[in-house]
Formats: sequence, C-alpha cells, structure tokens
Amino acid sequence: MEPIWVREESESHFMRNNNPEPEEILVQKSRIRAEVQKKRDCLPVSGKFEKTKKITGYLFNLKSFIKSEKILLYYPFRSEIDTTIIINKALDLGKKVILPRVNGSDLRLYFVNNIPYQLEKGSYGIMEPIPGLCKTAFYEDIDLAIIPGTAFDRKLNRLGYGGGFYDRLLKKIPGTVKKISLAFDLQVIDNVPVSGEDIKIDLLITESGIWPGCEG
Repeated sequence: MEPIWVREESESHFMRNNNPEPEEILVQKSRIRAEVQKKRDCLPVSGKFEKTKKITGYLFNLKSFIKSEKILLYYPFRSEIDTTIIINKALDLGKKVILPRVNGSDLRLYFVNNIPYQLEKGSYGIMEPIPGLCKTAFYEDIDLAIIPGTAFDRKLNRLGYGGGFYDRLLKKIPGTVKKISLAFDLQVIDNVPVSGEDIKIDLLITESGIWPGCEG
C-alpha cells in the first residue's frame, strides 16, 4: 500500500496510516487527495486571494462566528485557504483563538494571542503553538471549530489528509459545537468515500456560498 500523505508533514516526509478501513476506500481516498491537492496547488495567486476574500467574508457574517468567543482554527499549509486572515480578525474582535499542535498521533490545543511570538515551525513544517508560551486549551473551551480538509461533498462529508488527527479530535469536541470547513469550489466533489470513522461537518463555505445555505 502506498503511504497516505497527511497535512501535518513537509514535502519530504510521510506517515503511514494504520486505519482499518477497507482497501478499496483507502485507495479511493488516496486518489482523490492527490487529484484535489494538485488542482488546488495550481490556483493562481490572484485568483486564490479573491476566492479567499469571498470565503472569509461569508464566515465573518455567520451568526455562529459573530457570537463565538473561543474559536478553534488552524494555521494554513501549502495551498490551503489563508486562515491567518481569520485568526487576525478574531483577535481584533477580542475573541480567543485556539490552535493545534501535533503531539504523537493527537493534537494538543493552545490559546494564542501573539502569532509572531507564540508560534514555531512544527515537525511537519506547519506553524504551531509553543507550549511554554501559550495557555493550554481544552475541548470544552471551544464554541466554534474551523476544520481543515482536502475534499468535501454536498452531504457534508469531509476527506482529511490521511493522518486521522482531526477525525480523532472531532470525536472529542462537544456535540453542540458547530463544525465549519472552508474550501475552494474545486475541492467539492460528488461523493466523498466514507467509513464508520468519518465525521461530518455542519457547514461548508466556498467562494460560491454556504452549504447547506443557512445555519439551521
């Protein structure tokens, strides 16, 4: 079996995922990841910037964002949407920002309020909180979660990066917490292959709008 690429790695590193999913689903997921990431990597900088502005604009107008006080976010990696825009906006509004740090096979959470000072490049090249400079956050602290992913479908299924970090984290977040993912239209496919370990998101935001269209 080919190594499954995960978000939390550099160009020269990979992890093997010991996921007990059927071989057929693993192969489908691996193929979709490669195809979608290749398309996303090819987005021109100017086009990506305009799409990101639309996506973050939709997010900032959401009732759940406006009312939130403690937001779980992630630092952008490679060709992902530039979430530093959201991090800075949230801090400017007086909200508390929570970022993850890879710890073995799990993610530990920390409050951050000074991005240049409190983050460092992690094991896989992603900027992560420095534990000694940040206060530990707990799952119960989160009142809004922004979750990364490679591909999504209109049934709100999410395809991660292969390491299972966010699948494990999503199981620990209180069920009342709204889970939102941000993506470019090209990351939305007809059907994401799923298994019993996969957890759906609540809302998907692309440059075309919000799915399913309202917060409910």
